[in-house]
Amino acid sequence: MVSIRKAGGAIVAGLMLTVSLGQVVAPTTAMASTSAQSQSAGQSTGKAKLERTDAAYDGSSTPMISMIEGREFRLIAPVEGKSVSELESLIKDGKVTLTLSRAKGQFSKKTYPKQWLGGKLGDWKTVATQDGAAEGGNGNTADEKIRKSRDFFYDVELSAKEVDGTPSVVASFKNRELYEGIDGIDVRSREFVRSSLYDYVGTYSLACDVDGTKVASTKVDLRPYDAFATQEDIDAQLPELARQAKANGLYAEVRTFGTSAQGRPMRALFVAKQKSDLDDYQALKKRMEKDPASVQADLAAGKLKYKVPVVYSNVHADEIVASDAVMEFARDLAANKPIEYRRATGLTGEGKAELKTEMDHDRTVWSDLVKDDVTGIGYVRGDGGKGHGINYDGADTDNASSDLSEEEFEKYYDSDTQTFDPSKSLDDVFYILVPSENVDARAVNVRTNGNGFDLNRDNTYQTQPETQAMSGLITQWDPISLHEVHGYYQQFQIEPCSPTHDPNNEYDLFIDTALAQGEAFMGASIANNPTINSVQMPMRDYLKLQDDGTRFWEAPFDDMSTSYTPQYAMMHGTNAYTVEAPYGTADAVDALRYGFIGNADFVVANKDRMFNNQLERFRRGVQNIDADSIRPYYVSQKDEKGAEADTFRPRDSKDSFGKTNDNFFPEYYVIPLGADQQNNRSAAAKTVDFLIHNGVEVKETTRDVKVGDKTYPAGTMVVDMHQAKRNMANCALYPNLVIDDWTQYSLYSEPVTNFSEFRGFDMDTVRTAGAFAADTLKDVKKALAQKSEVAGKGEYAVIDNNGLDAVRAVNDLLEDGKSVGLVSEGKDEGDYVVAAKDLDDATEDYVLDVTKVSSAPKAKRISGTIKAYVPKAYEKFQKDAAGNKVGMADYENRANTNGNWDDFALAKQMGFELTDDLDEATVIVGSQYPANAKAVAAKASPARHTLPTRPTRCSS
Repeated sequence: MVSIRKAGGAIVAGLMLTVSLGQVVAPTTAMASTSAQSQSAGQSTGKAKLERTDAAYDGSSTPMISMIEGREFRLIAPVEGKSVSELESLIKDGKVTLTLSRAKGQFSKKTYPKQWLGGKLGDWKTVATQDGAAEGGNGNTADEKIRKSRDFFYDVELSAKEVDGTPSVVASFKNRELYEGIDGIDVRSREFVRSSLYDYVGTYSLACDVDGTKVASTKVDLRPYDAFATQEDIDAQLPELARQAKANGLYAEVRTFGTSAQGRPMRALFVAKQKSDLDDYQALKKRMEKDPASVQADLAAGKLKYKVPVVYSNVHADEIVASDAVMEFARDLAANKPIEYRRATGLTGEGKAELKTEMDHDRTVWSDLVKDDVTGIGYVRGDGGKGHGINYDGADTDNASSDLSEEEFEKYYDSDTQTFDPSKSLDDVFYILVPSENVDARAVNVRTNGNGFDLNRDNTYQTQPETQAMSGLITQWDPISLHEVHGYYQQFQIEPCSPTHDPNNEYDLFIDTALAQGEAFMGASIANNPTINSVQMPMRDYLKLQDDGTRFWEAPFDDMSTSYTPQYAMMHGTNAYTVEAPYGTADAVDALRYGFIGNADFVVANKDRMFNNQLERFRRGVQNIDADSIRPYYVSQKDEKGAEADTFRPRDSKDSFGKTNDNFFPEYYVIPLGADQQNNRSAAAKTVDFLIHNGVEVKETTRDVKVGDKTYPAGTMVVDMHQAKRNMANCALYPNLVIDDWTQYSLYSEPVTNFSEFRGFDMDTVRTAGAFAADTLKDVKKALAQKSEVAGKGEYAVIDNNGLDAVRAVNDLLEDGKSVGLVSEGKDEGDYVVAAKDLDDATEDYVLDVTKVSSAPKAKRISGTIKAYVPKAYEKFQKDAAGNKVGMADYENRANTNGNWDDFALAKQMGFELTDDLDEATVIVGSQYPANAKAVAAKASPARHTLPTRPTRCSS
């Protein structure tokens, strides 16, 4: 879209001399911790003054140099003791130079050893890239030629002038895109661009030297775009935004809600009308979960005065526009000033005709389940579907988010002007903003956390401190709406998702408002930025018409797994969305920011309906209702309504006693903790604590209870499924399902839960209503503390190899120099045997099941010098297209989740000693093909080693 911006900068005239500056190479990094938006438009440090002079500059922010946008600048450097004519001569003689440099980089040299410190402007070079489709190339797909480095700064001109009565050097210059042919930090040349970004980000001194003497300088930032913030910036800005909000009549506070794997605080900004809004909601939340029907009755009668929480967040830190957009929205709230924005409200007649043409072009058809509830806002790309976007996925694609002209936008869309007033919005909602859930990753610009995990695959497992903290935040607040922002999909994508849908989500209650809510985000997003003016919705737009007239979900974007933050949040009654930005640009930040605004206004306008649906989710839980209204949404890949309802929500499943209850959900899950009924008491107790952490009510039997032919003793843990967070309990405990009739690769990423099987503990399912009378149960806040159980007598002790505690205990014993054997035959085969006298410390530190015996079973002695080497899959550094090593050390290994799971499981879960020195390793183990394959093969060839563990029901 056409964007009209005021040009900033003073006009000066005078003698202009073109200067040829030297050519060298360059890279770099750093960042100012103050907000660009809070500084003045003219920045001065010392005597020099830097101004932006390009037409795109509107004067509202501090002039800075962009990595992805060409800009024009003027530097005014006053020179004491020289006349204008003397300066002219010095310029002509080449004795006036400009430098852009800094004393040191912002990040540790160990992490970023290639940080560039700068030099003369001519020393700065662009970075070579290779043409080609995204990931491997820069998105220019005409051929695969290398785009060579050239001057980053060009058209550098110096003149001598009297400015404000002082002889001055007046310099003008322009910058190119830092990465050749790449105007966004997204998936184009993904690894090397993202890994090297922090080589360049930073604050520099722009100085003018006259005849060998620095006469004036000013500080200037180099960033991808003006709103970009490092983790250091975010940490500094959040308290300041809270202060500003309070000064502007609102309530705001920064709360630390967790600590990252590397020990960094995780912070959220809460913004409300007054503090009591937060306290009042917590009181209401207790009612919502205990007696949702009574809250529904008050709502229907108009008796309820309430406010609900709205969450905006980011988890993949190197999808940089996400955090920056959340911060921009935070600034909007803190300023507490009305914001006018345009909103696409529907399609014009020409827009509807273009929509039909483009849907035919794309073979898109709307499902009968949604066709009457969508408008098509955002779909139109223009030009019959060819559009005007950056199709970085390849020359054969044309679905990229389109840059519509203002004339095209008005031709295709009806629109109106709305006003977002933070103060009025806060009459109905309050905001919880988490710009950086993955703080370790934002600190170094990677995807994975400090343990190398993708947190957006861990929201149900919660093996990582970050997902434990974020799940705790969601559990504590039951937000009405959550948007987690990601990138990058060239088409720009906003959920709801296409099939398949997680059976534990009450999908009919979500979809009731979700389509309109998604289009509200779309309508504001595409109408308020210059270049990102089309967007797609999976549930609306990803069903394709086949040649034979049938319909087919060819490449859906499903919400089958609660491992993603939004899908996890749905277990708490939240209308939750993943948003995939198309480009890593300033316009993408604006598109997301206005999407947040459009969504905020939608929630206010539809609060009662959305809240009633959330309450209905909880009421279904409390009454353990398996609603018929959800079943049509479990479609086949051909979009046949309800065709797979019996697969996804079977009602004939038998419990541990062969009983059924004509319900997808059982009546109870039962987790024994006694050693005689429980294979792995440690894992069982941890699962109980997991459930409680996630808002699930867990009870304990107060006396023996017989169910069928089994008696559960006092102290048995029981999850009564008649509760608000029933769906949360079920998503972790149910046996999962097999999807065997969808084509391969047609689903996105479906991790399996089924905790009892994968974590190796015993659990029973009970489908008999009332099997546990109320007077036999009491609430628990934490699982009963478990201790080692030691039976029998004798000089030897057999340790049941039943889980992680057993493995860790054995590793501790070996480290202490104790002798340990792996039983090789008999009834204890696969267990461990040690001298009983060596076991005391281990039974105190771990939850073990031990049997003492008078004679040792036959066993193989385990080496006491186990040092495990886990090969890395990738080289230490990325390279640019010219072959230069760049960026973060071990960037790709940090991003390699499969390899990092090996490290985490071996070292942190099982207690093995790891080594990076192949020569000292006694064991080589890993799931990745080694980058140093020849060295690994040479080391492994004399003798082959395996880990001293047998397959058990426990899993890392």
